[in-house]
Amino acid sequence: MLENKTVPFSFVKAGVFYFTRRVPKDLDHHYTTEKISFSLRTRSAAVAKSRAQRAAQQLDEHWYHLRIQDVDLPGKHLLRMFCMLTDRGFDLIDRTIS
Repeated sequence: MLENKTVPFSFVKAGVFYFTRRVPKDLDHHYTTEKISFSLRTRSAAVAKSRAQRAAQQLDEHWYHLRIQDVDLPGKHLLRMFCMLTDRGFDLIDRTIS
């Protein structure tokens, strides 16, 4: 249990490290669950720490983009590049200001 304290966003089950992170309340409408959890596929605390930090960084970046998308930004229509929702997901559209 002591090695778990050195690995952020993780817990140990049967000697294997697992990543776990709660979905922020303001983004819960984007997810079907309240918690993201998956195996880091290692028994090594050093490897688990590296993988957990990378996973947390990727989630933070993704959540940042979701928050930006949800914000009603004044002058958003004047941005050079913006994301538009489609049935298939997100398509980047290049808008040049004349």
